[in-house]
Amino acid sequence: MTQFYTLFLSFLLWNNAHKGLGQSSEPPVSLKGVQGKDVDLPCNITPPTPDDEVALVLWYRDDSSTPFYSLDARRGGSPGQGRHSSSDSYATRTYFSTVSKPATLQLAAVTGDDKGVYICRVDFRKARTRYSEISLSIIIPPKEPVITNENGEIVKNVVGPYKEGDRLMLLCESEGGQPLPKLTWWQGPVLLDDTYGVTPQKISFNKLELLNLQRQDLYKELSCLASNNDISLPTSATVKIDMTLKPLKLEIDEIDQPLSANKVTNLKCRTAGARPNVTITWWFGGKQMKSTTTRTTKNGNITISTLSFKPSMEDAGKYISCRAANPVIPESALENGWKLSVYQCNIVANPWVTEIGWKFEGQELQTNTSAGIIISNQSLVLQKVGRTNRGRYSCIATNSEGQGESKSLHLKVQFAPSCKSDQKIVHGAARHESVQVLCEVEADPGNVSFYWRFNSTKEIPGLLTFTSNETRSTATFIPRTEHDYGTLLCWASNKVGVQRKPCLFKVVPAGPPDTVKNCSLRNQTEHVIEVECIEGYNGGLSQYFVMEVHDKNFQKLRANLTAPDPSFQADNLPAGTNFLVVVYAVNAKGRSHPLVMRTSTLPAPQTQSRRDTLWQMRFSPVLVVLVGIVAGLVLIACIIVIVMKLKARYYRQKGERTTDLTVKENETNNWANNKRPNGISDTYKSWDPVDSEKLPSSIPLLRDDHQVPSKLTLEMAERHPENKQDKEDKQIYKPLGQNGMKPSAESSGYSEVSNTGV
Repeated sequence: MTQFYTLFLSFLLWNNAHKGLGQSSEPPVSLKGVQGKDVDLPCNITPPTPDDEVALVLWYRDDSSTPFYSLDARRGGSPGQGRHSSSDSYATRTYFSTVSKPATLQLAAVTGDDKGVYICRVDFRKARTRYSEISLSIIIPPKEPVITNENGEIVKNVVGPYKEGDRLMLLCESEGGQPLPKLTWWQGPVLLDDTYGVTPQKISFNKLELLNLQRQDLYKELSCLASNNDISLPTSATVKIDMTLKPLKLEIDEIDQPLSANKVTNLKCRTAGARPNVTITWWFGGKQMKSTTTRTTKNGNITISTLSFKPSMEDAGKYISCRAANPVIPESALENGWKLSVYQCNIVANPWVTEIGWKFEGQELQTNTSAGIIISNQSLVLQKVGRTNRGRYSCIATNSEGQGESKSLHLKVQFAPSCKSDQKIVHGAARHESVQVLCEVEADPGNVSFYWRFNSTKEIPGLLTFTSNETRSTATFIPRTEHDYGTLLCWASNKVGVQRKPCLFKVVPAGPPDTVKNCSLRNQTEHVIEVECIEGYNGGLSQYFVMEVHDKNFQKLRANLTAPDPSFQADNLPAGTNFLVVVYAVNAKGRSHPLVMRTSTLPAPQTQSRRDTLWQMRFSPVLVVLVGIVAGLVLIACIIVIVMKLKARYYRQKGERTTDLTVKENETNNWANNKRPNGISDTYKSWDPVDSEKLPSSIPLLRDDHQVPSKLTLEMAERHPENKQDKEDKQIYKPLGQNGMKPSAESSGYSEVSNTGV
């Protein structure tokens, strides 16, 4: 009965795990594992509520109803304190970690048999059971690649040796792996080739070809990588390139130095660059010298040969040279040497000459031992002969009858090729667009052979072709990918030797030119401006330059100039005008960013008619409106001032007239009231004009505190008694002692009136 109950319980658990009865499920998870590596299978054991706990964790695989791993925490405590148990096949390879989030079942050293579906069941004390499903796939890495050469021989560590210019072919193969691996060739971090294939036998392969090996390919490491996943490191195989090299340079110590006759001389010749060995020989007058010793430096890169011999006078003019060659490489010899050039000047003169000299290209020569020029009697000795000594030489002699000059003798100096100066270095081209690069050298003789190479990490057949004509060679280059841009190297050689330094040309992606820079105004007059700039990078293509001159006042284009160089002169411009000058470069790919400057022409001489014209030309509508507003404000201010002045004058005159009438009325009333009781006046019977001598034409009525009243006013005040009018008069004229009267407060308005006559 117990066995039946156990089987029934296991069936229910398995049924719940696969049918999802009474459970909550997590989203399925897919994982990849690499054979031999560890894998972590996640399982979420976090309770859905804070007051709940994990009671039991069971792990199932595929359709098995029996768990292969369990964690029992039903007796209480945290899951970490629970009891772990696993089946025998997983006893040493599994462990359930509850520390990580989420918890994981750590499966060590997986194999292909571990592939399948894993189910994690979590029972909580309160919540429903939770299930998590993990689909695990196992990746089997490929075997280590095998590299073979063009002869089908398996190579390890080193491949070669190869000569300069040889073709290298390597085949990489890899067996096994699930899924099948991808094979790639690398040189350090640079990808060389990622094109691979698969044979019917399920073997992956990749074939690498490098054309025209060069000296810098020595000891390069080529690696073949096989990879079928992004989890583990790929398997690989690596080889180094070994090469046999010809001599790179040859030098003779104290070359071109004069030798002493009948004295033993030791000459040293040094060569470098040959590998693995080099042979050095000495030649004198076309014959090989035997008295030589040779030694090699510790690093094996430099070989030194020493020649000992005793020259004689008959050896003058003979050629002595040192030759270095790699015996396993045909035509690899380098040679260097020199000879003394001696010229004799035969003279017929009577009387005999008093002075002898030499000319070179029409210029008189002087003895210069450091430069290798020695003049002795009728002989000219040239040492250290080089290209600068090429030209016409003549002899001059002087006596008492005059000076004579011989016919010129042309000296030719042969030399190995060298790059001609002022060549176009940078060339631009778009992808799949051909570009022609011209390489020109100087050489004597001019019958030279050219060699071209593209300095790239990957050689592509058909990428570079060239044609040659004497000292000129034109290469046609077609970049196809972004990796095909780089440096082209051009060498030349003639019978004298090989060019020591190659001519370098850069091939760059073509684009618009850069902006011109350092623009300056060279000349500025009334009608002309001259602008000069420095050109920028041309974008790899031929460029030309444009200058536009815009009139700022009238928004008009005054000049549009084009030139091969950024130097312009704009003519026929209006005088005294501000301009915007725009300069930019143009090539086949577009135009550069413009450079904008502000400038102006000088103003013209100011005549009257000229001023009127400039006045009309220079005033803008906005300026006219502003001037009109200011003029209107000034006019209004003037009108206000004039009105105020007129009003002030009016009130002043009105005040003067009022004062005159008041004084006359008071005097008349006083006189009328000054009568006797019978009505007959005592002195005056009627109004008579006052004699001008007795009464001045202007009598002041009111004055300041020190003013004296008039005599007529005092007499009238004494003769007539006080009456009402007198009281009023006294209110106006109060006594000021004996000599004056002071105005009262009511008549203070008259204090400003002066010089008023009666």
